[in-house]
Amino acid sequence: MIRDYRGAHPRATYREALASVLDYRSWYSFELQLKIPGEAEARLTRAKHSVMSGGEKSASIHLPLFAAANALYSSAREHCPRMIALDEAFVGIDERYKPDLFGLAVKFDLDLFMTGHDLWVTCDTVPMIAHYDMYHDKTTRTVSSLLVLWDGAQLIDASAGLPDNEALATQLLGFRPTRHAPLGTASTLYAAGGAVLDEAGPDGEDEDDDEAG
Repeated sequence: MIRDYRGAHPRATYREALASVLDYRSWYSFELQLKIPGEAEARLTRAKHSVMSGGEKSASIHLPLFAAANALYSSAREHCPRMIALDEAFVGIDERYKPDLFGLAVKFDLDLFMTGHDLWVTCDTVPMIAHYDMYHDKTTRTVSSLLVLWDGAQLIDASAGLPDNEALATQLLGFRPTRHAPLGTASTLYAAGGAVLDEAGPDGEDEDDDEAG
């Protein structure tokens, strides 16, 4: 693909070629159809979208987004992630319509990573979701987070008697979250060169192992 692009654009730099070829927005094209009860199905154009209410505009974008993501992810291998990241998610959508949209994401087995102001998912169409409520203290210039889990029926936070966020996640999710990913020798460049790392340093003295994050 890069070779073809540079052949068609000989003056383009390698950076420009990469930016164009790796722009996933040009890989596929989708045409959205709008179907309103009692009316004939029609193509969703900018003009039609502009006269919709705020909630209708947002729903008309989220619905095809989930459907398109499901179609593309279904062509990948089973172990590949099925993630969608949304900034200011579901802004303008009426609360009565959100359960159906979240339920559609669950039906498509999509993992939503969302940010938003006062965004709480507490509908029975979602079996579990983790909320991190961020608080910025201007005095100490620090940010703290409180984990609140929705288990499909209720919100549970540290007030359940657990000491911290990690203990809460361990209790409800069944594993202890960590930012560290330990690598064995087989996962490093040393394995390819035949070298073996041990606890002895270059001068023969023992060194402490540090886990890199």
